[in-house]
Amino acid sequence: MRRSTRSMEELELAKIREAELQLLKRERESAEIRERIARERRENDVTMPPLEEIQVRVDRIQHEQLVSRGEVVNVLRTQNRSLLLLLLLVIATCTLVWWGFQLMQGG
Repeated sequence: MRRSTRSMEELELAKIREAELQLLKRERESAEIRERIARERRENDVTMPPLEEIQVRVDRIQHEQLVSRGEVVNVLRTQNRSLLLLLLLVIATCTLVWWGFQLMQGG
């Protein structure tokens, strides 16, 4: 009975040691994976984007500036037209009032 107890204890001890070895192996693997991910992130941070992507960005910025300039020109043109129409309306109103006074004076 002692022998079987001792062998069972040895088996359990062997299982525990094997489990510890597996744990250590997994810890090393996870540490290597974390290190690899950190290294890849550093490389991505220092790597320039492809030249094609840079050109696309520059083209988009220029297009947005042209569109915004065009919008500004259109808004200014519309405001100038509105101002001109307002001025003509005020002149027409003043002319009608002057004409009405002239008619009332009998002239």
